[in-house]
Amino acid sequence: MSLEGQSRVIQGILTGVGFIGAGSILKLSQEHDIKGLTTAAGVWITAAIGIACGVGAIGVALLATVLTMIVLTIVKGIEDHAHQE
Repeated sequence: MSLEGQSRVIQGILTGVGFIGAGSILKLSQEHDIKGLTTAAGVWITAAIGIACGVGAIGVALLATVLTMIVLTIVKGIEDHAHQE
């Protein structure tokens, strides 16, 4: 597949995953609360890691996976701490 073809496939994947992620975001108007942002970001980064594996950038995929796990762990701790107060 040509470089242009690969670029179109990647663009299609990211566009589709963006719509899926957007569908997971909910705004609860009564509570003025937004839920699902972390889920949407998780879906998007998972697609990006899959694309990195698909193009052969295994090192980038591993680094992105490790960084994602670190960030999500830290954010979960901050979120739990914020809800306690």
